[in-house]
Amino acid sequence: MRPIKFVDLAAQNAEVMDDIERELAQIHDQCAYVGGTVVEAFEREFADFLGVRHAIGVGSGTDALRLALIAAGLGPGDQVVTTPMTFIATAAAIQQTGARPVFVDVDPETGNLSPRALQRYLECHANAGARLPRAIVPVHLYGLPAAMNEIMAIAREFGLTVIEDACQAHGARWRGPSGETVMAGTQGLAGCFSFYPGKNLGAWGEAGAVVTNDDQLAERVKFLRDHGRISHYAHREFGYNARLDAIQAAVLRAKLRRLGEWNERRRKVARLYRKLLGSTCLRLPAEPDGMVSANHLFVVRTPARDLLREALVRNEIQCGIHYPVPLHLQPACRQLRHSPGDFPVCETMADTVLSLPMHPHLSDTEVGRVAQVVRDALAGYRELLAGGLRQMATLSLLPPRRR
Repeated sequence: MRPIKFVDLAAQNAEVMDDIERELAQIHDQCAYVGGTVVEAFEREFADFLGVRHAIGVGSGTDALRLALIAAGLGPGDQVVTTPMTFIATAAAIQQTGARPVFVDVDPETGNLSPRALQRYLECHANAGARLPRAIVPVHLYGLPAAMNEIMAIAREFGLTVIEDACQAHGARWRGPSGETVMAGTQGLAGCFSFYPGKNLGAWGEAGAVVTNDDQLAERVKFLRDHGRISHYAHREFGYNARLDAIQAAVLRAKLRRLGEWNERRRKVARLYRKLLGSTCLRLPAEPDGMVSANHLFVVRTPARDLLREALVRNEIQCGIHYPVPLHLQPACRQLRHSPGDFPVCETMADTVLSLPMHPHLSDTEVGRVAQVVRDALAGYRELLAGGLRQMATLSLLPPRRR
């Protein structure tokens, strides 16, 4: 039986190869490998896809987060609120600006930053006369939009800047306060995207983008990504080597044309998983009313996570854990002085999450095979629990041992 891939980049490449080869031929003809017309074309097309004025290509999602924060005026001495349930790059980008990441717990249903926890944290510090954070970085975890309507209202109340981490949410959207459709990455001052190969929109290497409707911030990001350059050999300040190269832009242009179709297929895969696993004891991904996930990952939760993972691997089905160690318990964040129990909802998630295969080239037959292995493994887990309970009941009926 053929293995089932967690992500099938080879199938993606086969679908877009002709388009990419045409783009590459143009790049080779022009010898424009850094910047140039292909990068500019991708930036325009990605901005149009999201409905924003500016998309600025950069070297990675981490670059996007760091440069957006710096361009927004964040730096040493500042505090930035984010979630501990995310990839390390979210906190790393904050730290790299000289600011300090501040964590609040996540919503138990969605796994995204909890507006209630955020409100409580800010009110507590405001009432105590403590210095407040200057910004919030909500993460659209697994492709599901964070509760942005509530987060933006809280940000306005406390005068905070919002920079969206949309690195997993290409094409995700939600219903705005007035019923309008809002694309992930477009409601805050800036949105940050990663084009790491396994993302819904992935390059052939590292790549990212900052999107914004703010002209001043867009110019600042362009300036920072290119060594602070004001002319070929004149530099107003120390910037970064964080440019998007033309080869990655060529790949992204070809894939962007198919992103809507690929995301719709992901939605169908997610619906099929829900149908086939809906009667199990698994906690399936939430999708609150008014939100449309990009379904970057399909993450289930169960106390039997390790048993389930072993069963999938044994049946040659790839899977993952996103993420087994929350950021506040990572060695890299030791200076923040957190301890186990500080963010209990996040920690429970980290102990129970398991990512099933999810990509647009996954067939219905493959989804069915994954679901069957999952159901069989859970049935074995229930029998194991029942056996343990029977043994405990038997032992409780035995007379006490004489000493």
